[in-house]
Amino acid sequence: MKKKLTLHQNNLYIVSIVKKNFQLMDTVELSCDVYEPDDGTNFEISPIVMMHGLLWNKFVFRNVARGLCNETKRRVYSLDLRNHGESPFREECSSFLMAEDVKRFLDENSLKKVVFVTHSFSSSIAYLIALERPDSVEKMVMIDNPPFNDFNDHFNRESVFPQLEIQNRLLKTLDPKMKLKDAKAKFLNLATLGTKGQECFYKKAAYDLTKENGAFKWKTDMEYVMDLYKQGLFSPKGRGSSNHETLIIRCPNSGRVYDSKFEAVLKHNPKARLVTIEGTTHLLMFEKTQEFLHIVKDYLSAP
Repeated sequence: MKKKLTLHQNNLYIVSIVKKNFQLMDTVELSCDVYEPDDGTNFEISPIVMMHGLLWNKFVFRNVARGLCNETKRRVYSLDLRNHGESPFREECSSFLMAEDVKRFLDENSLKKVVFVTHSFSSSIAYLIALERPDSVEKMVMIDNPPFNDFNDHFNRESVFPQLEIQNRLLKTLDPKMKLKDAKAKFLNLATLGTKGQECFYKKAAYDLTKENGAFKWKTDMEYVMDLYKQGLFSPKGRGSSNHETLIIRCPNSGRVYDSKFEAVLKHNPKARLVTIEGTTHLLMFEKTQEFLHIVKDYLSAP
């Protein structure tokens, strides 16, 4: 079962940002889908908070979120982060500000302790929260990403920038005279023709597509988000150590979590574990969903 949270945007929220210095920060109230197990939620265990990767959104996590919910018997909150999907846009945007948004979400929903399940760059957001509020985090599951991002130029050219280029090319395939529902249907049809990763990509594009003043565009301002990414605003430098149990699930030949990177993670996260799902890519949770769900279920069930 999926529930929708009612949103009240544009409230100001007071947060501590640097040690004893306080300032009034314009946090945003995040769009969220809530999932309850079909046979009832176990309220004695911590809920799961899911966060997507750069330029993605909660829509494509629906099946994974629902699966996690039913496998673990935990309520699942799947978020759209600031400047993504249905969440509000702000010119100021960084991993630190996104972490403040998520902390606000936890507070306003009275979530005292949670499990974070994160994909790609959002892993650093969960880790920032774990460092500042260690009692708020039970465990963390990071999908193909270490606690802190380390994106070099080669990695960006091969893995990050092409995503934006491909999605922008999709816009050029649309006739401006098409209705929005027909354009979405075109993308959803393309989703049935390729690999599992391509299926998720086209579904994401269909969800993110909108039309204003006769022109198709993306709900997420991808060019702006990518400009911020190039400035390093989503790559906070590694800091602090965590004693939280952390499971990193990677694909083979991961460009983000290679063996030496995980060894570095262990120096500051002694309870971190690493699992590889063979025959997958960076989108492993979509490509081998059942295997992913079973790994997470067993991990969260362990004392």
